Amino acid sequence: MGGVSPVGHPRALPFILFDEDILIHDLVWAAAGTNNTVFSIRPQALVRITGAHVLDVKEG
Repeated sequence: MGGVSPVGHPRALPFILFDEDILIHDLVWAAAGTNNTVFSIRPQALVRITGAHVLDVKEG
């Protein structure tokens, strides 16, 4: 696993994109800053707290 957490950065990230399909899920799991740590969150809350742009970014 692993990944970059969408929250908790020292400075705001300049641009965050989420594919619109994130909103079809009741809960999503996001990286929490280490290789083996994640947290669950409602996608609407994640969009709100990150200021993400929700677009159709998937391929195909």
